[in-house]
Amino acid sequence: MRGLKNYLNQVVYELMQAVIPLIPLAYLTHVLGINSFGLSAWAIGSMDLLCLLFLGSSSLFGQNLLRNNPDETEATVFWNVVVIRVLATLVAAIFFGGFVWWQGQTNGLYQVHHDLLQASLLLLVGSALDFSWYFIGTKRPLRPLLQAMSTKVLFLMLVLILVKTPNNFNNYVLLIGWTRIVGNLFLLFQLPPTLNKQIHWHIGTYLGQWLKNLTHVLGFELFALSGLVIAAIKSPTEIAGMGYYEAALQLTQVGIVLVITIGVSTLPRFYQIYQQNNYQKLIEHIDNAVESVTAVGVPLMFGTAATAVQFNTWFLGQGFSAVGLFMTALAPLILLLGWNTILGGQFLYLAGQARVINFTLWLGLFINVTIAWLLVPRYGLFGSIYALLITELMIFAIQLYYAREVIAFGRVIALMSKYLVTGSLMYLTILVTTYNWPPYPSTTVFQIGLGTILYVIGIILLRSTLVKKFERICKSYLKVIRRRYRTE
Repeated sequence: MRGLKNYLNQVVYELMQAVIPLIPLAYLTHVLGINSFGLSAWAIGSMDLLCLLFLGSSSLFGQNLLRNNPDETEATVFWNVVVIRVLATLVAAIFFGGFVWWQGQTNGLYQVHHDLLQASLLLLVGSALDFSWYFIGTKRPLRPLLQAMSTKVLFLMLVLILVKTPNNFNNYVLLIGWTRIVGNLFLLFQLPPTLNKQIHWHIGTYLGQWLKNLTHVLGFELFALSGLVIAAIKSPTEIAGMGYYEAALQLTQVGIVLVITIGVSTLPRFYQIYQQNNYQKLIEHIDNAVESVTAVGVPLMFGTAATAVQFNTWFLGQGFSAVGLFMTALAPLILLLGWNTILGGQFLYLAGQARVINFTLWLGLFINVTIAWLLVPRYGLFGSIYALLITELMIFAIQLYYAREVIAFGRVIALMSKYLVTGSLMYLTILVTTYNWPPYPSTTVFQIGLGTILYVIGIILLRSTLVKKFERICKSYLKVIRRRYRTE
């Protein structure tokens, strides 16, 4: 019951972050059209890649120091990290300027839309002013959460007012930058005055520690953004593909959040069992986590693939039906990222195998960039998707090998087989039943309902252990309700 509660709390927060941006997404695709939306996705994605690499890593670095560094005062940690963030911002801006100049010599995309790239610099400024890492590191996450929610609401209102034609894609990029700046300035004025006392400068030491922690930002988001930038370099005429790619990533993110949150929510329980040195319980917990991820990830993966084309045609607009094909190709990532969260985020990390995780992530970055570089000229943005799939599959295979003491490959196959068989039957049934149906909301609702019923019946018939666990959870809740009713 506690694990279910933790999962629900975590998933509600993460889903809010993933679902709310879909509201302006649907509006923007209808208003901007595929080419203008693709241009804005390229400009924003290029800058967000730098923000993630330079500022995202320093944010995580600051959070960890504030949580786990009792030898230094909050003020010392805060101001040393701020200096590092300023330096990182300057380096990112110089790198961006040099890169744009270099591409502008031969790449028509960078030549024609130089003003759009300049507008995207506001995103870098806004990210540099982000102080949410301080509040999260000091265990005060409510303020950054309220700031993020209010900023999204403000952004949505301004988009409805200022973005009304395909020619307003510059306004869209400027709005993202300015709302990011204004929202983060709100947190700046919430910083406590005590941060101006007891400051000790150790810039060199902190800088060295930060550089060692760059691995923390390596992962799916960085790999996906690098694929977008590579497409702009190797295939600059793929403007429409950039829009399809960005929209597909945002929509697929909802399913990814649902799955990877399982690994995050079960981490405290895993840590407790690991500290007890109970090997049998450890194996049981890993099996349960892998099975839970598979049980949730399989229907989301097959459901996304089966419903994507018709859903995107009515949700994003007639010109965006191709987003469904991109989502179908991205769908296996839902399950792969869930498995990788269990292996890397739980067992290997707490088992002292951080070097293995770091190695697989750096290797993953190299493989992702290399494959995307080779495939994008021939397959367009689908080449970036193939690179993502191969990278995540490689990471899963290597981490599974190092976790073989508690996760036998044969047992993983046995755990997954029931759900994969049921999910594939669900997928085929939805396709055959609704293949010629018109792209209406009612079609999507029917597909989701049909898929849910078929999947639930399938795992019951195959006697999934999760069905028994669900029954026990329901009985436990019923007992609690009956006790409360009797006492009243």
